[in-house]
Amino acid sequence: MTVRVSDIVVVGGSVASLRAAETVARQAPHLSLTVVSDEAHVPHERPPLSKVGLEEPFDREALTYPAVARLREQGVTFVLNTRAEGLDVANHRLLTTAGSLEYGALVAATGCEPFVPPVFAGQPDVFTLRRYEDAVGLRAAVSRPGVHVAVVGAGFIGGEFAATLAKAGHRVTVIDLAKQPLGRFGDAVAQEYQALHRAAGVQLRFGAAVTGLGEDGGRRFLLLDDDSRVPADVILVGVGVRPSTAWLEESGVLLDNGIICDATLKAAERVFAAGDAVRWPNPRWGATMRIEHWTNAAEQGRVAGINAVNTVSGEGLVVCGSVPYFWSDQHGVRIQFAGYRTGTEEIVEDRNADGLLVVYRTGDLVTGVLAFERRAQFVKLRAMLRNELPWQQARTVLTPGPAPVG
Repeated sequence: MTVRVSDIVVVGGSVASLRAAETVARQAPHLSLTVVSDEAHVPHERPPLSKVGLEEPFDREALTYPAVARLREQGVTFVLNTRAEGLDVANHRLLTTAGSLEYGALVAATGCEPFVPPVFAGQPDVFTLRRYEDAVGLRAAVSRPGVHVAVVGAGFIGGEFAATLAKAGHRVTVIDLAKQPLGRFGDAVAQEYQALHRAAGVQLRFGAAVTGLGEDGGRRFLLLDDDSRVPADVILVGVGVRPSTAWLEESGVLLDNGIICDATLKAAERVFAAGDAVRWPNPRWGATMRIEHWTNAAEQGRVAGINAVNTVSGEGLVVCGSVPYFWSDQHGVRIQFAGYRTGTEEIVEDRNADGLLVVYRTGDLVTGVLAFERRAQFVKLRAMLRNELPWQQARTVLTPGPAPVG
């Protein structure tokens, strides 16, 4: 690619980029559309990278979104193994490792990249879990008999893969600097999460920092700040991510722990953004947020695609207002959250034989709900959160009987 022209360009290989491309192709099939990605593969599902059991088939073709084939049939061009290197906003030009591409509107959906602490840099059998190749390498490493896996970081990706390993009979230890997991959701959630993993045989070390690596008898271990050791033949690092925005640093697009957008996801003239790297004012909550979850990326991709089309066609823009949502399957239990938290809400616990439901409220309004199982009630509350949700209305969904704790 030297210098080409495309009505709309989407940058990235994520679900946000795919949803943007699908939306453009559906809304304006007459417009030319190019998807540029630095990955070797077309967009594919990422949640299964940490969820698929070790005994189950793991095939990239099965993970590839069916929409890719339809988009290609419609004439959409996928330019792979090509990295975005800059953006000339004034001249509507994307600069890449394969040349320049002029656009009528552009959607930036490059997402985030994992952060790897220096202590692990250059070490063998150390993995992050962001791309298909990561998962293939990690699964091969843990297939060796007798390996002990150390998961550094108690986030959902680490927790999901720890559950996958435990199910397959592997020894696994989860280590996190925080004193309790998911602490931002309250003590009850943290305790439930720990109990879930301990019941499955996962070792947990919280409030512990990794200070170094060592070897004893040919087996590697992590040295923690209390001088204890954790066996670590294989290490999965899940301590956070950073927005992939280096290619935009000289563009004039505002960056601050992500791409700064308005409520329409507009980042600059004829430039929109979608996905994990976006910071935008969510009108549903009256707050600026950046969300690293699949459903948010998909919804933003759809809105950014609509607005890219509307920009080229000269129509008005639509805003992106949503209820943040995530889910995680661990040890056969589905954990789900919907809503928005500042950390100052009152926490109401509702437990019954089916699981734990935690409701977050500020005054008379419910702002979020987290559930371990309790799927039917969660679905109802999530739907109700699309609008302001009074506490008395939310209580009709909770367990009948004595008032919940809180």
